Amino acid sequence: MRIYSPRWGENDLYQFIKTKDGWKFENYRCKGEVDRDGNPLFYKALAFESISYPAYLEDYISIAWEKIDALNKEQVQIIFDRLSEWVSASENDLN
Repeated sequence: MRIYSPRWGENDLYQFIKTKDGWKFENYRCKGEVDRDGNPLFYKALAFESISYPAYLEDYISIAWEKIDALNKEQVQIIFDRLSEWVSASENDLN
């Protein structure tokens, strides 16, 4: 995911790799295991960067986790691209 950071004025990269129980998460500040919703590291990283995000983002990330095995790489990338656009648009609407 590439999400606009008002702190830096550019997009930051957030990576998710599916694991048995959640995701392996990584960005330039931190990496580690998160649950199916992306908690806790993903949201801590967004908060640190002062990035606001839409309600229900956790639900959509969890849905992506549930469906990922039935999708190909391109379909998965489209999901995360759309989530990135949604978060970035929400952030830009607030600023």
